[in-house]
Amino acid sequence: MWRNTCKLLSNPNYNHNLLKSSTYPASIFNVVYGWAPSQATHYYSSPSSATSGSLELGISSRKSDGVRSFSSSSAAVPAVVDHLSSPLTSALQLGRHYSRCYWELSKARLSMLVVATSGTGYVLGSAGSAVDLAGLCWTCAGTMMVASSANSLNQVFEKNNDAKMKRTRLRPLPSRRLTIPHALTWASSVGVAGTAILACKANMLAAGLGASNLILYAFVYTPLKQIHPVNTWVGAVVGAIPPLLGWAAASGEISLNSMILPAALYFWQIPHFMALAYLCRSDYAAGGFKMFSLADASGRRTAAVALRNCLYLVPLGFVAYDCKL
Repeated sequence: MWRNTCKLLSNPNYNHNLLKSSTYPASIFNVVYGWAPSQATHYYSSPSSATSGSLELGISSRKSDGVRSFSSSSAAVPAVVDHLSSPLTSALQLGRHYSRCYWELSKARLSMLVVATSGTGYVLGSAGSAVDLAGLCWTCAGTMMVASSANSLNQVFEKNNDAKMKRTRLRPLPSRRLTIPHALTWASSVGVAGTAILACKANMLAAGLGASNLILYAFVYTPLKQIHPVNTWVGAVVGAIPPLLGWAAASGEISLNSMILPAALYFWQIPHFMALAYLCRSDYAAGGFKMFSLADASGRRTAAVALRNCLYLVPLGFVAYDCKL
């Protein structure tokens, strides 16, 4: 076929103007070859003088027009592939962008720690019976969604404050990588979905605790940070509820034993928050937050509060031992 093509192109009686006819519209050349008709007629122009043997073998003192047309067609293939792959590349880049924004908006690493405490509560609440792995997975999934929703709403409400702080100004909303309506849609969707999962796959008590914790964190703790230093203790309550949620999901009830792990987590969080608030007190002041450490330049009162709550963990450990937890 290659030799016949070369002979046809070298035929002086061959009508090269056929390529300009309406039978070959410009779109065909543009899509398939990456050429315009004018370029096509240039490449299919009549070949220079060469022996028929040279044309048949595809060899001459310089490349024949047939060889040039073949090489040009081969070179056009990557261009077509690039053209077709560009939408896919754009879609992948867009997917990576939003995945990164959702990850940061949800404070995913913090949310996974919340899931860990909820899962621990589920295992402890299953005492005396085998752990339902499916129920555990559904509880963790619902907890992750509710926690992601609460963290997202927290960032929506604190967008202007976060923009003033060094440690938070690069978050998706202050850096304008994501819009507030978009963030609200995400937060609402995962919040409703997470609560529904807890209600359908666990029980209404677990769903109620999840929804209550979301409201407490987003609509009580978040605005309270700009009003009064008591926000630290309210935030510790929010962090203590997930293990209780897991216990309730496994057992369907709240007992005295179920309060030990949440109490331990509550007292543990206070020293953590106090240390963070003192180390970052200038940043919190710039953001407009009312933290306990801002009125304690020496840090002695802050350290005393942290130490006192650490000491509370000692008798609690004995209580947990007596209850065989």
